[in-house]
Amino acid sequence: MDSAAFLSKTPREFSILMAAENERRYDEYELMASKAMMMRAAYHKEKLKHRDLYKRPSDKATDRTVEDVKARQEEVMSRLSRFAEFKDKMAKEVSD
Repeated sequence: MDSAAFLSKTPREFSILMAAENERRYDEYELMASKAMMMRAAYHKEKLKHRDLYKRPSDKATDRTVEDVKARQEEVMSRLSRFAEFKDKMAKEVSD
């Protein structure tokens, strides 16, 4: 950044730029740490496969549906309603 651009920034803009730079630096350190851990795993494992070091997150949807989640919540609520300390809370929640 040249001096004219630097001097044209308000203190708030400068503060935001510095915070962003710190976050970028922390991201870089985190990446370096991940690389170091992968290198260590690669050096110490005999039969290493690529998926042992990194598994790419998939965009695949889960098999759970809204009905499954609701059924699970109802099951938990019915189990909790058996206890005296939760009965008042369950009654309020049902009435809402």
